[in-house]
Amino acid sequence: MVVKFRDYGKRLSDFEEEILVRCPQCNRTAKILTVNSEQSSPSSIKRIICQHCSYTKQQPKDGQRKAALLLWQNNYKAKRNSSYGILDHFFGLPLWLQTSCCGQVLWAYNEAHLNFLESYVQSRLRERLPDDTLGWHNGSLASRLPRWIKLTQHREKVLQKIQQLKQSL
Repeated sequence: MVVKFRDYGKRLSDFEEEILVRCPQCNRTAKILTVNSEQSSPSSIKRIICQHCSYTKQQPKDGQRKAALLLWQNNYKAKRNSSYGILDHFFGLPLWLQTSCCGQVLWAYNEAHLNFLESYVQSRLRERLPDDTLGWHNGSLASRLPRWIKLTQHREKVLQKIQQLKQSL
């Protein structure tokens, strides 16, 4: 069991290089990957790829992406999620790694995100370290986790659900 967790300021966006979602065509695991765009453009493009049915789609145009982001934000804020569950904010597809836990939805983008959550929940001592340039900050993923995940009374149940999600990989 991890005795100590150190918050080095990792953000949710640090796990967005690969997001596992439910394929809209075959309902199996698909990946949203970051594809580097042209050298002249500083932004990167997201592409969904399903290795089971060969479904592929490029990131929607700006207006469509904003609609998907709004859908994701509204869904994330809802107390009870619909049958779609938590959606990604690039294509608006259900995340592959999500399950009901302690009356809430436990979710992760990928295995690295699950490992981060697992090490946080397992730890008995959680330390926050100041950022070298900003000092203390409140934008890290660990500082933004919901209270129900942080509670000691939910530790065993959350860890059990994380293991179930890992088995679905």
